Amino acid sequence: MSKSTAKPNSTSRSPETGFSLIELLIVCAIISIIAAISLASFANRDQAGRFQADIAARIRERRASAIRINALTEPTFLETFRQPPIGIDFTNLATTAPLVVEGPERTTFAAPAIPGGIGQWNFVYQGRQLQIPAGWRIAGRASDLSPISLIPLGTPTTSFSFTADGKLEALSLPPYTSNTNPNNENPFPTIYLTNGTTARAVAVHPSGLVELWNYDEANQKWTGFANRQVTVRPTF
Repeated sequence: MSKSTAKPNSTSRSPETGFSLIELLIVCAIISIIAAISLASFANRDQAGRFQADIAARIRERRASAIRINALTEPTFLETFRQPPIGIDFTNLATTAPLVVEGPERTTFAAPAIPGGIGQWNFVYQGRQLQIPAGWRIAGRASDLSPISLIPLGTPTTSFSFTADGKLEALSLPPYTSNTNPNNENPFPTIYLTNGTTARAVAVHPSGLVELWNYDEANQKWTGFANRQVTVRPTF
């Protein structure tokens, strides 16, 4: 009586058989690609955060300078004299360097000789001006930010001016309809930063305080302080 034996399938893998070198190389390549994408994403977010923080710090510095220079202003015989607003313009990067507010060579304002005349600022800057990271830009209008939408109340701007008490100058505020409802928020000027795929924003409120806004690409929404959101414009 003859007995037949089945030949083992040469393509099957026994439990003890390991991965081939080619398979290991493919897995390593996939892991490397995923890691590179993740690192690039983290680096981009870190760069965005640093850029946003730098913008906010320079706005705060300029507000503090406006208050400090006013305290150092010598009395004038003009009873109605008020220190003109001090600004910062992100389209002119030279104006983003810190202002010198003390010492013999400092920023000063020469008051007009007669009431109603025009005085003259002598601005003295010292230190590093704003450095815009490669691939990023400051969006001066909505089309510069597209396809990312604006914050509903965040009006694009590139410059601010602060009064001697640290508040935003009236001319720096966006036009708005008179609002008598305390639950309605007025539009606020906002610096928008983008690299074409994501965005950050720095808003300045009438009091002069700064608010940082982050764009959530997944949900296509802006979130501000304490994750607050502005979804619709108020009605007056």
